Amino acid sequence: MGITMRRCNNKLFISSIGTAISALLFWPPSIQATAAFHSPVNSQNSSEFKALQETEIEGVTFSNPVTTKWKVTAKIRGGSGPAMNMLLTIPVPTEWPEQSVAVAEDDIPANIANVGYRDLEGGVKQIVAKIPQIRPREEITISMTFLVSTNQINAPRDPSLFIRPKTSQRDGKPYLGIGPQINFRDTKLKKEVKSIVAEREGIWSEIEAIYDWVRDNIEDTSDPPRDTIKVFRDRLGCNEDKVGLFVAMCRAHKIPARMVWVQGTQYAEFMLVDSEGKAHWFPCSVGGVREFGSYSEPRIVLQKGDSIKVPEKESRQKFVGEFATCQGKSKPSVTFQRALLED
Repeated sequence: MGITMRRCNNKLFISSIGTAISALLFWPPSIQATAAFHSPVNSQNSSEFKALQETEIEGVTFSNPVTTKWKVTAKIRGGSGPAMNMLLTIPVPTEWPEQSVAVAEDDIPANIANVGYRDLEGGVKQIVAKIPQIRPREEITISMTFLVSTNQINAPRDPSLFIRPKTSQRDGKPYLGIGPQINFRDTKLKKEVKSIVAEREGIWSEIEAIYDWVRDNIEDTSDPPRDTIKVFRDRLGCNEDKVGLFVAMCRAHKIPARMVWVQGTQYAEFMLVDSEGKAHWFPCSVGGVREFGSYSEPRIVLQKGDSIKVPEKESRQKFVGEFATCQGKSKPSVTFQRALLED
C-alpha cells in the first residue's frame, strides 16, 4: 500500500513520521560532498590544475535561513477484520550542508512495538515503524513535529576555478549513470550535448549552456513525468522532466548531476571539484525563475538523488515515498498528512 508522491504540476506532496525517541533525529550529517581523492584532475585538466594549486577556493555559501515547524501525521484505521505485523516506512528530512533538522515533539502510541530509523544510499533517511496488531475499526494516529532550518544557497565568487572531476571520484560516481526515467543512452541526445558545449570555454560555461538549452527548448506540459529521451525528442515536459533532462545531459557530458526533491518542486545539482580535489555541489532551478549555481528560496530538502534502492521495492526508486504493508485478510487504510504550523 504505497503513496505516489510525484506531481508534474509542481505540487509535490510528502509526509513523514518520526520516532518516539527524539534524539534519533539528531543524527550525524548526511554524506557531505567534500571528500578528497588522491588524483584530483585527469590529464586534460592538468594544466588548469597547476594554475590553481596556490588558489584559495570558495564554493557555495549559505545565508538567510528559514526555520519551519513541520508536523507530519499518519492515520491508520483498521478494516472489518484484524490485521497483524504492519510495517510503515516514511522518509523524513535529514541533515544537508544547507539544512538542519531537530525534533520538537512527538506522539507515538504505546501499542507500536518498534520505531527506529534507517539510512538509504545517497543520504535518504526513513523512519521505520512496526505495529504488531490492529483490531477491527481501530484508529491509530502517529504524529511528530520537526524544526527544519534551510538556508538560501549563494553562488561561488569565481565559478571558473572549478574543474571536471574524474569519473572515478567517489562523490560523483553514483550520479553518472542511468536511473528510473533518467537516460542519456541516445545517439541524438549525445550529439546534441556535444553541439551545445562546442563553442563554450570552461566547464562551468559548458554546463550553463546545457542548462539554458533545456530551459529554452523544452515546452511546459502538465502530463505525468516521462523518460528523459522521450522528453528530449518531443521537446515537452513538466518541471520534473526538465530537471531530469538537465541531469541526463550533464551525465552524458560526464558531469555528475542529481535531482533534488524539495517541498513543492524539484531542482538539480551538478558536481565539480576544486584544485585540491574536493567535491562541490551547485544548485540550479531548471524551471521557473532562472537561477544557475544558486537557489534563493529556502525549501525543505526531502531527498537528493534519483535512483535509490529501497528494501521493500524490487526496482530502484526515482523518489522514495511512504510504504505500508501488513498481514491479514482485512487491510487497514493509511493516510499521511503534513501541516506547516504557524508560530
